[in-house]
Amino acid sequence: MVVPQNVIEIGTTAGLRVVEVSAVILSALSGIIVASRKRMDLVGTYALAVVTAFGGGTVRDILLDRRPLFWVTYWPYLVVVLALCIVVVYSRRAYESASRWQRRFDVIDAIGIALFGLSGANLALQHRSPLFVSVIYGVITASVGGVLRDVLSSEVPALFRVGALYATAVFIGCSLFVVMLALGAPLLVAGGVGFAVIVTLRLVSMWRGIILPSPHWLRELQKTGEFPTSQ
Repeated sequence: MVVPQNVIEIGTTAGLRVVEVSAVILSALSGIIVASRKRMDLVGTYALAVVTAFGGGTVRDILLDRRPLFWVTYWPYLVVVLALCIVVVYSRRAYESASRWQRRFDVIDAIGIALFGLSGANLALQHRSPLFVSVIYGVITASVGGVLRDVLSSEVPALFRVGALYATAVFIGCSLFVVMLALGAPLLVAGGVGFAVIVTLRLVSMWRGIILPSPHWLRELQKTGEFPTSQ
């Protein structure tokens, strides 16, 4: 099953840029929030924001042999993230606002991974990747930045912990996205459905404790409390 090229090309216009910019800002903000929790300085905050915002897209572009990398082509993204970091680090009012945003961290993170996942899947389709491979590209784009953020902040990446749905939510949402495109659905409709599914699955999983069944070798450890979950 092949997605019609005229459908894919819609995503190369301003709409994709809007999605990408939104994903960069939200992902950078999640990195800044984590940096503030770890009491990092400006350099640490910027580093964490950059790897969170650009890590997944960079790996995606390398695997797709897409040059220059998206943050090189759209280098103002780096400037915007730096400005955001400076404001939060040195403005008490901005820091207090960011602290209030910490309580909305789950929502910010969910929206960020949804936007990056869908943009990654769409770009893979533009490069004529098979549907399943495009879904995997979406998962990579959405998750690598968060993995790098967690590693640099001395946390076990959420992707690798038993707990709330992360990559699974992106996988399901991106799968619906590419299948709907292949069946002829408009890009905005397919993107809207994929976005809603990813965000909903991620948030419901985090707030209601819905997770994938644990591997059999972890069940006994969880019963005895020796293997804590991520949430």
